[in-house]
Amino acid sequence: MVFTMKSFLTEQQIKILSLRAKGLKQSEIAELLGTSRANISILERRALEKIEKAKNTLLIWEQINSKVSISVKRGDDIFEIPKRLFEKADRLGVKVPYSTAEIIAFLVEHAPVEDRLVKRNFTLFLDTNDRLRVSECILDDFEEIRKNKSSVDAVKSHSKPTYRSS
Repeated sequence: MVFTMKSFLTEQQIKILSLRAKGLKQSEIAELLGTSRANISILERRALEKIEKAKNTLLIWEQINSKVSISVKRGDDIFEIPKRLFEKADRLGVKVPYSTAEIIAFLVEHAPVEDRLVKRNFTLFLDTNDRLRVSECILDDFEEIRKNKSSVDAVKSHSKPTYRSS
């Protein structure tokens, strides 16, 4: 597989991730590539860290260009959040195409909440395509998030990246 797009990943990292996506174990990849399993592990971990940073960068860009956003703090009651979103949208002259119930349902499914209370700070924003989005407060909490990511297991993805091959 040849990837012609510019990427933050090295060719070796792309090769390793491609083989992992096919179900190969790190030890099998190491044997195929003539290196150690430890080296494969390091390259894979660094690749996943780069992917996470790229995703965070895109989310920051979406926030910067969003129609409206509000910061939500740990301990906030999710039933108060729609009112705050509507008030800020009104001040900015933005129409929010969701009802209070729809916003609460969205938060229950996508935000770090439990028993109506927010468990971690995040930003709720309405993007340029009128989609509600939840992101961690990346700019404020970046150092804390980085420190908490001590293992590859902390890097989670809700969707697989799509690559075009030539």
